[in-house]
Amino acid sequence: MRRILCLSWLFCACAASPPSPELRTADGELGARLVAVPPDPAAHADSCKPYHEVFAPDGRLLTKGLGGTYPHHRGLFVGWNQVQVGGERFDFWHCKNGETQRLQKLLTAEEHRRGGAGEHWLELVVELRAGAAAVLLDGDPQHAGCQFRALQQFADRADPAIRYLRPSTAAGGKEDVWTGCGWIAAVLPFEDQPVTVLRCEHAGNPPATWSTRPYGRFGAMCKATIAPHQALTLRYSYVVALGERDAAWCAGTWAKVTAR
Repeated sequence: MRRILCLSWLFCACAASPPSPELRTADGELGARLVAVPPDPAAHADSCKPYHEVFAPDGRLLTKGLGGTYPHHRGLFVGWNQVQVGGERFDFWHCKNGETQRLQKLLTAEEHRRGGAGEHWLELVVELRAGAAAVLLDGDPQHAGCQFRALQQFADRADPAIRYLRPSTAAGGKEDVWTGCGWIAAVLPFEDQPVTVLRCEHAGNPPATWSTRPYGRFGAMCKATIAPHQALTLRYSYVVALGERDAAWCAGTWAKVTAR
């Protein structure tokens, strides 16, 4: 089993609490849950990467787990399909050649809630540390970075489709690739009540290129080189809101999130 990257997941909040795999509000609402199964060669596909399940403020699960269309997509996850170390190349997106992502340490797990009612604000800080050799993180926007994958039910049906909101500065390219975005939001069309998932990019990250798919996988990737024995810290924020929000709400919320 080959391993290069050591992952530490850090959730930040406005109040301290002991590290826990669950992110809850002060009144007990579940925002996200870390799923990190120890790597098992006999069940490699099911144990090759950690991810987070994401929940709406009313308790509904929003993300796909194991199996389904593109089984390597699961929850809120990270990965790069073109990782280079020396003369070797690895795929930490599909993990189909024995690669594994391993959670080295959960530094803290907390959730904070600000803004209006019916919203969860989640902040994910991922630390990637190189070993004795430099690590190049590379790939394409569809198979790299930090991505959110909605429930399988949205891949099983085409109507109604997931709708995406983007800022006026967004520039679209082929294969649903987007640049010039500080944020992108997905409106998940549940029959009882839609849910809006807003992804906010932070200025401290390397430049982001975004990708959106109609079945509910969306996010952004960056390219970076990690020097030997050094770490790269990436910060991502998500706001999960009940109802179908508009671009004005997304822009205003993004400004609040990134101002912290």
